[in-house]
Amino acid sequence: MSILRPCALPGVLAIAVLLAGCGSVGGLTGLPNPGVSENTPPAVTSVVPAADSVAPSDTPISATFNKAMSPDTLDVKAEPSLSFGPAQWSDDAKTVTVRPNPPLTPGVRYTVRLRARDRQGNQMAADYTWSFSAMAPTGVAGEGRLRLAERIDVGLDARVFTLFAAILAATPDAPPGEPGTVTVAVRAKVAELPSRVADPVRRFINERQAPAEQYLAAALQLSAPPEFRESAVPGRAAAPAAGQQPVPVQRPPAVTGGTSTPRPESRDLSGLGPVLAQFYASAGIGDLWKAHERAYAEALEASRKEGPALLGSAADYLRVAAVPGGRITLLPNLLGAPGQGFLVRQGDRTYLVAGAPVGVNRLGLVRPFVRMLLDPVRGQSPDQVQRTEPLFLQAREAAARGGYRAWSEVVVESLVEATAIRLALSGDAAAAALRAAYARGLVLVDHFSAQLTDYERTATTLVEFYPRMVAAVDLELELRRWAERKPN
Repeated sequence: MSILRPCALPGVLAIAVLLAGCGSVGGLTGLPNPGVSENTPPAVTSVVPAADSVAPSDTPISATFNKAMSPDTLDVKAEPSLSFGPAQWSDDAKTVTVRPNPPLTPGVRYTVRLRARDRQGNQMAADYTWSFSAMAPTGVAGEGRLRLAERIDVGLDARVFTLFAAILAATPDAPPGEPGTVTVAVRAKVAELPSRVADPVRRFINERQAPAEQYLAAALQLSAPPEFRESAVPGRAAAPAAGQQPVPVQRPPAVTGGTSTPRPESRDLSGLGPVLAQFYASAGIGDLWKAHERAYAEALEASRKEGPALLGSAADYLRVAAVPGGRITLLPNLLGAPGQGFLVRQGDRTYLVAGAPVGVNRLGLVRPFVRMLLDPVRGQSPDQVQRTEPLFLQAREAAARGGYRAWSEVVVESLVEATAIRLALSGDAAAAALRAAYARGLVLVDHFSAQLTDYERTATTLVEFYPRMVAAVDLELELRRWAERKPN
Protein backbone atom coordinates (compact mmCIF):
# COMPACT_ATOMS: atom_id res chain seq x y z
CA MET A 1 0.00 0.00 0.00
CA SER A 2 1.34 3.40 -0.91
CA ILE A 3 1.94 6.18 1.57
CA LEU A 4 0.43 9.62 1.02
CA ARG A 5 2.71 12.56 1.45
CA PRO A 6 1.30 15.79 2.95
CA CYS A 7 0.00 18.14 0.27
CA ALA A 8 -0.01 21.89 0.07
CA LEU A 9 -3.65 22.14 1.13
CA PRO A 10 -4.27 22.86 4.81
CA GLY A 11 -6.63 21.08 7.18
CA VAL A 12 -8.07 17.64 6.81
CA LEU A 13 -7.59 17.55 3.04
CA ALA A 14 -3.82 17.71 3.49
CA ILE A 15 -3.87 14.08 4.60
CA ALA A 16 -7.03 12.80 2.90
CA VAL A 17 -6.78 14.08 -0.67
CA LEU A 18 -5.18 12.08 -3.46
CA LEU A 19 -3.35 14.40 -5.83
CA ALA A 20 -1.06 13.43 -8.66
CA GLY A 21 2.47 14.54 -7.81
CA CYS A 22 1.62 14.73 -4.12
CA GLY A 23 0.67 11.17 -3.34
CA SER A 24 -0.22 8.08 -5.30
CA VAL A 25 -3.60 6.46 -5.72
CA GLY A 26 -2.41 3.01 -4.83
CA GLY A 27 -4.11 2.61 -1.45
CA LEU A 28 -7.39 3.04 0.35
CA THR A 29 -7.61 6.49 1.85
CA GLY A 30 -10.09 8.22 4.07
CA LEU A 31 -10.60 9.97 7.35
CA PRO A 32 -9.92 8.10 10.58
CA ASN A 33 -13.04 7.03 12.43
CA PRO A 34 -13.61 8.96 15.64
CA GLY A 35 -13.10 7.04 18.86
CA VAL A 36 -16.07 5.22 20.34
CA SER A 37 -16.38 5.35 24.13
CA GLU A 38 -17.34 2.38 26.28
CA ASN A 39 -20.71 3.97 27.05
CA THR A 40 -21.60 4.68 23.42
CA PRO A 41 -24.44 2.48 22.13
CA PRO A 42 -23.17 0.09 19.45
CA ALA A 43 -24.25 0.67 15.84
CA VAL A 44 -24.19 -1.26 12.58
CA THR A 45 -21.75 0.21 10.05
CA SER A 46 -22.32 -2.12 7.07
CA VAL A 47 -24.35 -5.14 6.03
CA VAL A 48 -24.29 -7.89 3.41
CA PRO A 49 -26.36 -8.12 1.28
CA ALA A 50 -26.45 -4.35 0.96
CA ALA A 51 -29.73 -2.57 1.56
CA ASP A 52 -32.07 -2.66 -1.45
CA SER A 53 -29.69 -4.93 -3.37
CA VAL A 54 -30.41 -8.19 -5.20
CA ALA A 55 -28.26 -11.05 -3.93
CA PRO A 56 -27.80 -14.71 -4.91
CA SER A 57 -29.98 -16.99 -2.80
CA ASP A 58 -26.94 -18.71 -1.28
CA THR A 59 -25.52 -15.44 0.06
CA PRO A 60 -24.82 -15.44 3.81
CA ILE A 61 -26.10 -12.50 5.82
CA SER A 62 -23.58 -10.45 7.78
CA ALA A 63 -23.40 -7.23 9.76
CA THR A 64 -20.42 -5.23 10.97
CA PHE A 65 -20.59 -3.13 14.15
CA ASN A 66 -18.50 -0.20 15.31
CA LYS A 67 -17.64 -1.97 18.58
CA ALA A 68 -16.81 -5.44 19.83
CA MET A 69 -20.10 -7.18 20.60
CA SER A 70 -21.30 -9.82 23.03
CA PRO A 71 -22.14 -12.79 20.77
CA ASP A 72 -24.66 -14.32 23.20
CA THR A 73 -26.91 -11.25 22.92
CA LEU A 74 -27.43 -11.39 19.15
CA ASP A 75 -31.04 -11.61 17.97
CA VAL A 76 -31.77 -11.89 14.23
CA LYS A 77 -35.23 -12.14 12.67
CA ALA A 78 -36.41 -12.00 9.07
CA GLU A 79 -39.66 -11.45 7.22
CA PRO A 80 -40.61 -13.76 5.52
CA SER A 81 -39.34 -16.01 8.29
CA LEU A 82 -35.91 -17.61 7.92
CA SER A 83 -34.01 -20.21 9.90
CA PHE A 84 -30.30 -19.58 10.45
CA GLY A 85 -27.35 -21.78 11.19
CA PRO A 86 -24.99 -20.91 14.09
CA ALA A 87 -23.69 -17.34 14.06
CA GLN A 88 -20.03 -16.94 13.15
CA TRP A 89 -18.15 -13.97 14.62
CA SER A 90 -14.89 -12.37 13.50
CA ASP A 91 -11.91 -12.49 15.84
CA ASP A 92 -12.53 -8.90 16.94
CA ALA A 93 -16.24 -9.67 17.60
CA LYS A 94 -17.30 -6.82 15.31
CA THR A 95 -18.64 -8.80 12.34
CA VAL A 96 -21.25 -11.54 12.56
CA THR A 97 -22.35 -13.86 9.74
CA VAL A 98 -25.40 -16.11 9.65
CA ARG A 99 -26.35 -18.46 6.83
CA PRO A 100 -30.04 -19.05 6.01
CA ASN A 101 -30.96 -22.75 6.07
CA PRO A 102 -32.60 -23.49 3.70
CA PRO A 103 -31.24 -20.76 1.38
CA LEU A 104 -33.18 -17.68 0.35
CA THR A 105 -35.98 -18.09 -2.19
CA PRO A 106 -35.30 -16.41 -5.57
CA GLY A 107 -37.70 -13.59 -6.37
CA VAL A 108 -38.56 -12.90 -2.72
CA ARG A 109 -37.79 -9.61 -0.95
CA TYR A 110 -36.60 -10.07 2.63
CA THR A 111 -36.46 -7.68 5.57
CA VAL A 112 -33.92 -8.51 8.28
CA ARG A 113 -33.97 -7.05 11.78
CA LEU A 114 -31.15 -7.51 14.27
CA ARG A 115 -30.09 -6.32 17.68
CA ALA A 116 -27.27 -7.05 20.12
CA ARG A 117 -25.35 -5.64 23.06
CA ASP A 118 -21.68 -4.73 23.16
CA ARG A 119 -19.20 -6.18 25.62
CA GLN A 120 -19.96 -3.39 28.10
CA GLY A 121 -23.66 -4.31 28.07
CA ASN A 122 -24.81 -1.31 26.01
CA GLN A 123 -27.87 -2.03 23.88
CA MET A 124 -28.20 -0.62 20.35
CA ALA A 125 -30.20 2.61 20.26
CA ALA A 126 -32.67 0.86 17.93
CA ASP A 127 -32.93 -2.41 16.07
CA TYR A 128 -31.15 -2.32 12.72
CA THR A 129 -33.43 -3.16 9.79
CA TRP A 130 -32.73 -3.47 6.08
CA SER A 131 -34.26 -5.17 3.04
CA PHE A 132 -32.94 -6.95 -0.03
CA SER A 133 -34.16 -9.38 -2.71
CA ALA A 134 -32.93 -12.84 -3.64
CA MET A 135 -32.11 -14.29 -7.03
CA ALA A 136 -30.99 -17.70 -8.24
CA PRO A 137 -27.65 -18.92 -6.83
CA THR A 138 -24.53 -18.26 -8.87
CA GLY A 139 -21.99 -20.51 -7.20
CA VAL A 140 -19.95 -17.39 -6.36
CA ALA A 141 -22.23 -15.68 -3.83
CA GLY A 142 -20.52 -12.63 -2.41
CA GLU A 143 -17.37 -13.18 -4.43
CA GLY A 144 -17.81 -9.94 -6.38
CA ARG A 145 -17.32 -7.92 -3.22
CA LEU A 146 -14.44 -10.11 -2.08
CA ARG A 147 -12.68 -9.94 -5.45
CA LEU A 148 -12.99 -6.15 -5.56
CA ALA A 149 -12.08 -5.46 -1.94
CA GLU A 150 -8.33 -5.37 -2.61
CA ARG A 151 -8.67 -3.53 -5.91
CA ILE A 152 -10.61 -0.43 -4.87
CA ASP A 153 -9.05 2.86 -3.77
CA VAL A 154 -11.08 5.83 -2.55
CA GLY A 155 -9.75 9.37 -2.72
CA LEU A 156 -10.31 13.00 -3.62
CA ASP A 157 -8.75 14.78 -6.56
CA ALA A 158 -8.35 18.56 -6.99
CA ARG A 159 -7.98 18.10 -10.76
CA VAL A 160 -11.55 16.78 -10.93
CA PHE A 161 -12.82 19.64 -8.76
CA THR A 162 -11.06 22.21 -10.93
CA LEU A 163 -12.34 20.67 -14.16
CA PHE A 164 -15.98 20.65 -13.06
CA ALA A 165 -15.70 24.16 -11.62
CA ALA A 166 -14.45 25.22 -15.06
CA ILE A 167 -17.39 23.45 -16.71
CA LEU A 168 -19.77 25.29 -14.36
CA ALA A 169 -18.12 28.58 -15.33
CA ALA A 170 -18.39 27.72 -19.01
CA THR A 171 -22.00 26.54 -19.10
CA PRO A 172 -24.65 29.18 -18.46
CA ASP A 173 -27.51 26.76 -17.80
CA ALA A 174 -27.77 24.50 -14.75
CA PRO A 175 -27.93 20.76 -15.47
CA PRO A 176 -31.27 18.95 -15.00
CA GLY A 177 -32.19 17.75 -11.54
CA GLU A 178 -31.87 19.31 -8.11
CA PRO A 179 -28.24 20.42 -7.69
CA GLY A 180 -26.39 19.77 -4.46
CA THR A 181 -25.38 22.53 -2.07
CA VAL A 182 -21.75 22.45 -3.19
CA THR A 183 -22.76 22.80 -6.85
CA VAL A 184 -25.01 25.74 -6.01
CA ALA A 185 -22.29 27.48 -4.00
CA VAL A 186 -19.53 26.95 -6.58
CA ARG A 187 -21.78 27.92 -9.49
CA ALA A 188 -22.64 31.18 -7.70
CA LYS A 189 -18.94 31.93 -7.14
CA VAL A 190 -17.82 31.24 -10.70
CA ALA A 191 -20.79 33.18 -12.08
CA GLU A 192 -19.24 36.29 -10.51
CA LEU A 193 -15.91 35.83 -12.30
CA PRO A 194 -14.87 38.59 -14.73
CA SER A 195 -14.82 37.72 -18.42
CA ARG A 196 -11.02 37.66 -18.59
CA VAL A 197 -11.06 34.72 -16.15
CA ALA A 198 -14.03 32.74 -17.48
CA ASP A 199 -13.62 33.36 -21.22
CA PRO A 200 -10.60 31.06 -21.77
CA VAL A 201 -12.42 28.00 -20.41
CA ARG A 202 -15.60 28.98 -22.27
CA ARG A 203 -13.72 29.18 -25.55
CA PHE A 204 -11.88 25.92 -24.95
CA ILE A 205 -15.07 23.98 -24.16
CA ASN A 206 -17.20 25.67 -26.81
CA GLU A 207 -14.69 24.99 -29.58
CA ARG A 208 -14.29 21.30 -28.78
CA GLN A 209 -17.78 20.20 -27.69
CA ALA A 210 -16.33 17.05 -26.10
CA PRO A 211 -18.23 14.73 -23.74
CA ALA A 212 -17.40 15.18 -20.07
CA GLU A 213 -15.71 11.76 -19.94
CA GLN A 214 -13.15 12.97 -22.48
CA TYR A 215 -12.36 16.04 -20.38
CA LEU A 216 -11.98 13.79 -17.34
CA ALA A 217 -9.66 11.42 -19.19
CA ALA A 218 -7.43 14.34 -20.15
CA ALA A 219 -7.56 16.04 -16.72
CA LEU A 220 -6.62 12.84 -14.90
CA GLN A 221 -3.40 12.67 -16.91
CA LEU A 222 -2.31 16.15 -15.84
CA SER A 223 -0.03 16.87 -12.90
CA ALA A 224 -1.46 18.26 -9.66
CA PRO A 225 -2.53 21.89 -9.32
CA PRO A 226 -1.44 24.55 -9.59
CA GLU A 227 0.79 23.43 -12.50
CA PHE A 228 -1.51 21.02 -14.40
CA ARG A 229 1.46 19.96 -16.52
CA GLU A 230 0.51 18.22 -19.76
CA SER A 231 3.57 16.04 -20.24
CA ALA A 232 1.48 12.84 -20.03
CA VAL A 233 -1.51 14.01 -22.08
CA PRO A 234 -1.88 12.08 -25.36
CA GLY A 235 -3.12 13.60 -28.57
CA ARG A 236 -6.58 12.22 -28.05
CA ALA A 237 -8.59 11.46 -24.93
CA ALA A 238 -10.65 8.36 -24.25
CA ALA A 239 -13.76 7.70 -26.33
CA PRO A 240 -17.07 8.61 -24.63
CA ALA A 241 -19.57 6.08 -23.40
CA ALA A 242 -22.87 5.87 -25.24
CA GLY A 243 -25.31 8.47 -24.02
CA GLN A 244 -22.73 10.86 -22.60
CA GLN A 245 -23.60 14.27 -23.96
CA PRO A 246 -21.05 16.96 -24.87
CA VAL A 247 -20.56 19.82 -22.43
CA PRO A 248 -21.80 22.71 -24.56
CA VAL A 249 -21.81 26.46 -24.16
CA GLN A 250 -23.86 26.72 -27.32
CA ARG A 251 -26.24 23.94 -28.30
CA PRO A 252 -24.56 21.53 -30.71
CA PRO A 253 -26.13 20.72 -34.08
CA ALA A 254 -29.16 18.46 -34.03
CA VAL A 255 -28.21 14.81 -33.76
CA THR A 256 -29.59 12.44 -36.37
CA GLY A 257 -28.72 8.99 -37.59
CA GLY A 258 -29.69 5.31 -37.54
CA THR A 259 -28.14 2.08 -36.37
CA SER A 260 -24.90 2.72 -38.26
CA THR A 261 -24.28 6.19 -36.85
CA PRO A 262 -20.91 6.24 -35.02
CA ARG A 263 -20.44 7.52 -31.52
CA PRO A 264 -19.14 11.11 -31.19
CA GLU A 265 -15.56 11.40 -32.38
CA SER A 266 -12.90 11.87 -29.72
CA ARG A 267 -11.64 15.46 -29.52
CA ASP A 268 -8.09 16.76 -29.34
CA LEU A 269 -7.92 18.20 -25.84
CA SER A 270 -4.26 19.20 -25.86
CA GLY A 271 -3.98 22.61 -24.22
CA LEU A 272 -6.38 21.73 -21.40
CA GLY A 273 -3.57 21.91 -18.83
CA PRO A 274 -2.65 25.57 -19.36
CA VAL A 275 -6.33 26.53 -19.47
CA LEU A 276 -7.02 24.81 -16.13
CA ALA A 277 -3.82 26.22 -14.58
CA GLN A 278 -4.84 29.78 -15.49
CA PHE A 279 -8.39 29.20 -14.27
CA TYR A 280 -7.19 27.65 -11.00
CA ALA A 281 -4.96 30.64 -10.24
CA SER A 282 -7.24 33.43 -11.47
CA ALA A 283 -10.53 32.08 -10.08
CA GLY A 284 -9.21 31.18 -6.63
CA ILE A 285 -10.11 27.50 -7.04
CA GLY A 286 -7.70 26.47 -4.29
CA ASP A 287 -9.70 28.55 -1.79
CA LEU A 288 -12.99 27.12 -3.11
CA TRP A 289 -11.61 23.60 -2.75
CA LYS A 290 -10.64 24.33 0.86
CA ALA A 291 -14.02 25.96 1.60
CA HIS A 292 -15.82 22.71 0.79
CA GLU A 293 -13.35 20.33 2.39
CA ARG A 294 -15.87 19.10 4.97
CA ALA A 295 -18.46 18.16 2.35
CA TYR A 296 -15.82 16.32 0.34
CA ALA A 297 -14.51 14.58 3.45
CA GLU A 298 -18.02 13.30 4.15
CA ALA A 299 -18.38 12.18 0.52
CA LEU A 300 -15.03 10.41 0.80
CA GLU A 301 -16.19 8.50 3.86
CA ALA A 302 -19.52 7.58 2.22
CA SER A 303 -17.68 6.31 -0.85
CA ARG A 304 -15.29 4.30 1.30
CA LYS A 305 -18.17 2.79 3.25
CA GLU A 306 -20.72 2.10 0.50
CA GLY A 307 -18.85 2.09 -2.80
CA PRO A 308 -17.02 -1.26 -2.68
CA ALA A 309 -20.14 -3.09 -1.45
CA LEU A 310 -22.29 -1.54 -4.18
CA LEU A 311 -19.84 -2.44 -6.94
CA GLY A 312 -19.37 -5.92 -5.50
CA SER A 313 -23.12 -6.45 -5.50
CA ALA A 314 -23.22 -5.38 -9.15
CA ALA A 315 -20.52 -7.90 -10.06
CA ASP A 316 -22.42 -10.64 -8.23
CA TYR A 317 -25.73 -9.67 -9.85
CA LEU A 318 -24.30 -9.88 -13.35
CA ARG A 319 -22.46 -13.10 -12.35
CA VAL A 320 -19.28 -12.00 -14.07
CA ALA A 321 -16.32 -14.33 -13.91
CA ALA A 322 -13.82 -11.45 -13.86
CA VAL A 323 -14.08 -7.68 -13.46
CA PRO A 324 -11.89 -5.80 -15.97
CA GLY A 325 -10.05 -2.59 -15.26
CA GLY A 326 -7.19 -3.41 -12.87
CA ARG A 327 -7.19 -1.02 -9.92
CA ILE A 328 -10.44 0.90 -9.40
CA THR A 329 -10.36 4.39 -7.90
CA LEU A 330 -13.56 6.01 -6.63
CA LEU A 331 -13.38 9.81 -6.83
CA PRO A 332 -16.32 11.71 -5.30
CA ASN A 333 -17.50 14.63 -7.40
CA LEU A 334 -19.96 17.04 -5.78
CA LEU A 335 -20.15 19.37 -8.81
CA GLY A 336 -22.00 17.03 -11.18
CA ALA A 337 -25.70 16.64 -11.83
CA PRO A 338 -27.59 14.36 -9.41
CA GLY A 339 -27.12 10.74 -10.38
CA GLN A 340 -24.33 11.59 -12.84
CA GLY A 341 -21.30 9.33 -13.00
CA PHE A 342 -18.34 8.73 -15.28
CA LEU A 343 -15.91 5.90 -15.89
CA VAL A 344 -12.43 6.52 -17.31
CA ARG A 345 -10.01 3.68 -18.03
CA GLN A 346 -6.33 4.56 -18.26
CA GLY A 347 -3.85 1.73 -18.51
CA ASP A 348 -4.33 -0.66 -15.62
CA ARG A 349 -6.49 1.79 -13.64
CA THR A 350 -10.20 2.55 -13.84
CA TYR A 351 -11.57 5.79 -12.37
CA LEU A 352 -15.21 6.04 -11.26
CA VAL A 353 -16.20 9.66 -10.74
CA ALA A 354 -19.60 10.24 -9.14
CA GLY A 355 -21.36 11.89 -6.25
CA ALA A 356 -21.31 10.30 -2.80
CA PRO A 357 -23.17 6.97 -3.13
CA VAL A 358 -26.28 8.10 -1.25
CA GLY A 359 -29.78 8.23 -2.73
CA VAL A 360 -29.89 8.88 -6.46
CA ASN A 361 -26.09 9.23 -6.57
CA ARG A 362 -25.86 5.47 -6.02
CA LEU A 363 -27.09 5.29 -9.60
CA GLY A 364 -24.26 7.56 -10.75
CA LEU A 365 -21.67 5.20 -9.29
CA VAL A 366 -23.14 1.87 -10.39
CA ARG A 367 -24.32 2.86 -13.91
CA PRO A 368 -20.88 3.30 -15.57
CA PHE A 369 -19.63 0.17 -13.77
CA VAL A 370 -22.56 -1.88 -15.10
CA ARG A 371 -21.96 -0.39 -18.56
CA MET A 372 -18.38 -1.68 -18.46
CA LEU A 373 -19.48 -5.15 -17.34
CA LEU A 374 -22.16 -5.33 -20.04
CA ASP A 375 -19.87 -4.22 -22.85
CA PRO A 376 -19.76 -7.80 -24.30
CA VAL A 377 -23.45 -7.60 -25.27
CA ARG A 378 -22.76 -4.88 -27.83
CA GLY A 379 -23.16 -6.40 -31.25
CA GLN A 380 -25.04 -9.47 -29.99
CA SER A 381 -28.38 -10.54 -31.53
CA PRO A 382 -28.19 -8.15 -34.52
CA ASP A 383 -31.28 -9.70 -36.17
CA GLN A 384 -33.41 -9.14 -33.07
CA VAL A 385 -32.10 -5.61 -32.66
CA GLN A 386 -32.98 -4.87 -36.29
CA ARG A 387 -36.44 -6.43 -35.82
CA THR A 388 -37.25 -3.89 -33.10
CA GLU A 389 -35.81 -0.86 -34.94
CA PRO A 390 -39.24 0.49 -36.03
CA LEU A 391 -39.54 1.69 -32.43
CA PHE A 392 -36.49 3.89 -33.02
CA LEU A 393 -38.22 5.58 -35.93
CA GLN A 394 -40.87 6.76 -33.47
CA ALA A 395 -38.53 7.64 -30.60
CA ARG A 396 -35.58 9.01 -32.58
CA GLU A 397 -36.02 12.62 -31.47
CA ALA A 398 -36.17 11.77 -27.77
CA ALA A 399 -33.19 9.45 -28.14
CA ALA A 400 -31.20 12.17 -29.88
CA ARG A 401 -31.91 14.59 -27.04
CA GLY A 402 -30.63 11.93 -24.65
CA GLY A 403 -27.41 11.59 -26.64
CA TYR A 404 -28.18 8.28 -28.36
CA ARG A 405 -27.52 8.27 -32.10
CA ALA A 406 -28.13 4.64 -32.99
CA TRP A 407 -30.83 2.12 -32.15
CA SER A 408 -28.25 -0.43 -31.05
CA GLU A 409 -27.05 2.07 -28.43
CA VAL A 410 -30.62 2.64 -27.22
CA VAL A 411 -31.12 -1.10 -26.78
CA VAL A 412 -27.94 -1.69 -24.80
CA GLU A 413 -28.24 1.49 -22.75
CA SER A 414 -31.84 0.57 -21.87
CA LEU A 415 -30.48 -2.66 -20.38
CA VAL A 416 -27.66 -0.80 -18.60
CA GLU A 417 -30.10 1.67 -17.07
CA ALA A 418 -32.65 -0.97 -16.02
CA THR A 419 -29.90 -3.02 -14.36
CA ALA A 420 -28.32 -0.03 -12.62
CA ILE A 421 -31.69 1.10 -11.26
CA ARG A 422 -32.39 -2.42 -10.03
CA LEU A 423 -29.10 -2.42 -8.12
CA ALA A 424 -29.03 1.16 -6.82
CA LEU A 425 -32.61 2.24 -6.10
CA SER A 426 -35.92 0.89 -4.87
CA GLY A 427 -39.55 1.89 -4.46
CA ASP A 428 -40.61 5.33 -5.63
CA ALA A 429 -37.02 6.34 -6.42
CA ALA A 430 -36.63 3.39 -8.80
CA ALA A 431 -39.98 4.09 -10.47
CA ALA A 432 -39.05 7.76 -10.97
CA ALA A 433 -35.67 6.79 -12.43
CA LEU A 434 -37.32 4.40 -14.90
CA ARG A 435 -39.73 7.13 -16.02
CA ALA A 436 -36.88 9.60 -16.47
CA ALA A 437 -34.87 7.09 -18.50
CA TYR A 438 -37.83 6.39 -20.76
CA ALA A 439 -38.41 10.11 -21.32
CA ARG A 440 -34.83 10.61 -22.50
CA GLY A 441 -35.20 7.96 -25.18
CA LEU A 442 -34.35 4.66 -23.46
CA VAL A 443 -37.63 3.17 -24.64
CA LEU A 444 -36.84 -0.45 -23.74
CA VAL A 445 -35.95 0.29 -20.12
CA ASP A 446 -39.32 -0.94 -18.81
CA HIS A 447 -39.10 -4.10 -20.91
CA PHE A 448 -35.65 -4.94 -19.59
CA SER A 449 -36.67 -4.10 -16.03
CA ALA A 450 -39.44 -6.69 -16.27
CA GLN A 451 -37.09 -9.21 -17.91
CA LEU A 452 -34.66 -8.90 -15.00
CA THR A 453 -37.21 -10.66 -12.82
CA ASP A 454 -36.98 -13.68 -15.13
CA TYR A 455 -33.18 -13.42 -15.19
CA GLU A 456 -33.04 -13.55 -11.39
CA ARG A 457 -34.68 -17.00 -11.47
CA THR A 458 -31.93 -18.42 -13.68
CA ALA A 459 -28.31 -19.34 -12.97
CA THR A 460 -26.85 -17.87 -16.17
CA THR A 461 -24.92 -14.61 -16.55
CA LEU A 462 -26.72 -11.48 -17.66
CA VAL A 463 -24.55 -11.29 -20.77
CA GLU A 464 -25.64 -14.80 -21.71
CA PHE A 465 -29.29 -14.02 -20.89
CA TYR A 466 -29.33 -10.86 -23.02
CA PRO A 467 -30.33 -12.54 -26.35
CA ARG A 468 -33.44 -13.97 -24.69
CA MET A 469 -34.34 -10.52 -23.38
CA VAL A 470 -34.08 -8.92 -26.83
CA ALA A 471 -35.99 -11.75 -28.49
CA ALA A 472 -38.81 -11.24 -25.96
CA VAL A 473 -39.48 -7.63 -27.04
CA ASP A 474 -43.13 -7.30 -28.13
CA LEU A 475 -42.77 -4.63 -30.80
CA GLU A 476 -46.47 -3.87 -31.10
CA LEU A 477 -46.78 -3.49 -27.33
CA GLU A 478 -43.76 -1.17 -27.19
CA LEU A 479 -45.08 0.96 -30.06
CA ARG A 480 -48.40 1.37 -28.24
CA ARG A 481 -46.57 2.18 -25.01
CA TRP A 482 -44.55 4.87 -26.81
CA ALA A 483 -47.68 6.39 -28.34
CA GLU A 484 -49.18 6.69 -24.85
CA ARG A 485 -46.09 7.91 -23.03
CA LYS A 486 -43.97 9.87 -25.49
CA PRO A 487 -42.79 13.21 -24.06
CA ASN A 488 -44.14 16.44 -25.51
